[in-house]
Amino acid sequence: MGSLYGFELESELPLRRLNRAPGERGTLLIEVAREPLAAPVGEPVSVLEDEAGMRWYASYETRDGCMLVLPPSGSFLLEPGTGRVVVDAGDGDPDLLEHRIASSAVCTLLSLRGDLVLHASGVEVEGRAVLFCGPTGRGKSSLVRALGESGRRVVGEDGICVSLAGGAPTAFPGARGIRVRRRGESGGVSPDLVPDPGPGEPSPSPLAAIVLLRERGGALDVEALEPVRALPLLTPNLIHNGSRGEIGGAFSLLAGALRTVPAFAASLPDDLAALPDAAARLLDAVAVRG
Repeated sequence: MGSLYGFELESELPLRRLNRAPGERGTLLIEVAREPLAAPVGEPVSVLEDEAGMRWYASYETRDGCMLVLPPSGSFLLEPGTGRVVVDAGDGDPDLLEHRIASSAVCTLLSLRGDLVLHASGVEVEGRAVLFCGPTGRGKSSLVRALGESGRRVVGEDGICVSLAGGAPTAFPGARGIRVRRRGESGGVSPDLVPDPGPGEPSPSPLAAIVLLRERGGALDVEALEPVRALPLLTPNLIHNGSRGEIGGAFSLLAGALRTVPAFAASLPDDLAALPDAAARLLDAVAVRG
């Protein structure tokens, strides 16, 4: 069917953003719940709510893994031992559902299985991957779109899995395409999927650098980070199920990666017209030194 993060996917749901290259790390199963998933027991180990108290994310530990509740898309039962994601779909938006499967459910599943997983976008530079971390609104998707349109292969746009097996951190490609926010005539903002802007799919790539995107400014600014400083700054970008044990494991993996992979902090320009030139100069700054 296709692959995601180096794994072949066998899915009962139609997924259109998979990589064409075969997965060589094993097989993951995406199944449809035959009946509504039972409500999780106990308090969530991690939640995300807006200022009005609306809950957008909750993670619960289960006997065999965890359950993610992601309104309005539904609930996702993750079983790392079997490599299975069971989907109890919600509101019927297939694009958002696939995004949640690829960037939330599968990413969390792979974190439970021992990958370093980052809320990040990334591109391939001379056979190596440069990743861009940061909260929503810092320009991760816009940056890799600009770099893809300039001829770079896009590794992913909202979640990257890194394997430390064998010692050298290796980034595996995420979902194809880039979700961008478009403002309609009424002023509302809605996401739209831009087809993969790069010249093709990247291969699994050794990790060259991790860049933390700061708030945008008037011009591009790049700063090298010492590992001891980069570790706490990058920790909020880790994807995990929120339990104490998983947080500790993800933190240790990030620390291990930073022993050999350089980290940087960068501020992109506010002016979108200046982004393509700034993106190229950012790669020069981090890839050459990396």
